[in-house]
Amino acid sequence: MKDVEENLKTKYRYHYMDKDKNLIFRYDNAGHHPEIATFPHHKHTPNGIEESNEPNMEDIMKEVIGIITSV
Repeated sequence: MKDVEENLKTKYRYHYMDKDKNLIFRYDNAGHHPEIATFPHHKHTPNGIEESNEPNMEDIMKEVIGIITSV
């Protein structure tokens, strides 16, 4: 997608939670996990921090739709 390819943004955060405000996932590039191989890019989940490349909006929407349709 254009937003990632052109690298126009310096910070990003894609946060998704359920109706009870429980974290489902959050992708971001905040510099607070230097131990992650993909630093500064990472993903927060209920199970902890995961390595992640910068997702584009299509990736995010596919993940959300997959979660919604699996319930």
